[in-house]
Amino acid sequence: MRVAPIGYLYQHDPEKLKEVAHATGICTHRHPAANASSIGTAYLVKLALDGVSPDKMIPKLFTFTAGLSVEFDQAISKVEKCLAWEDEEKALAYLGEGWVGDEAVALALYCFMRNPDSYEKVVIRGANTNGDSDSIACIAGSISGAYLGIEAIPASWVQKIEKTEYLGKLAGRLADKKAGLENGK
Repeated sequence: MRVAPIGYLYQHDPEKLKEVAHATGICTHRHPAANASSIGTAYLVKLALDGVSPDKMIPKLFTFTAGLSVEFDQAISKVEKCLAWEDEEKALAYLGEGWVGDEAVALALYCFMRNPDSYEKVVIRGANTNGDSDSIACIAGSISGAYLGIEAIPASWVQKIEKTEYLGKLAGRLADKKAGLENGK
C-alpha cells in the first residue's frame, strides 16, 4: 500500500518503476506474490495516471508483471471472473480478505473497476470490506485518485485529515521531485 508514489514518480520510466517498487517491497516482504503486488500496484497507478481505460488495465498489468508470481496472476484473474457479478459481497468474499498482497491488490482493483468514476465510492467500498480494509481502501484510493485527479477527492475529506498542511507540502515536494526526474535532474 506504500508504492503509489513510485507509480507517480516513475510514470514515464516503467523499468525504474519496477526496480524501485521491487526494492520497496522486498525490504519487508520476500514472497514472490508480495513482490508482484508491490510492482503491480505501482504500475496500476502509472496506468491510471496515463488515462488507461479500466477495461484495459488488467491485460496491461499481466504483461508488466508476467512471470513474477502465479499467486498474483490467479488473484487478478479472479477480478475478471467476478467483476460483473451482481452481488458485490459475494464477489468480495470470492477475492479474499486482503491479508496478503495479491488479495489486497485484487480487492482494490475490483473496488476501483466497479466505480471508476467515483473516488468516494471506491474508497468507501474498500474501507467496508471484510479483512484488511485499510490497505484495500488505500490501494483502491491510490488507483482512483490517479485516474480521476485530486479534484475527485471530496473537499470535506481533505479538510478533516490529520496533518493536512504537512501532507500538502509533502505532495508539493513529490511533484517537484517528479518534475526534476522528468527534466533529467
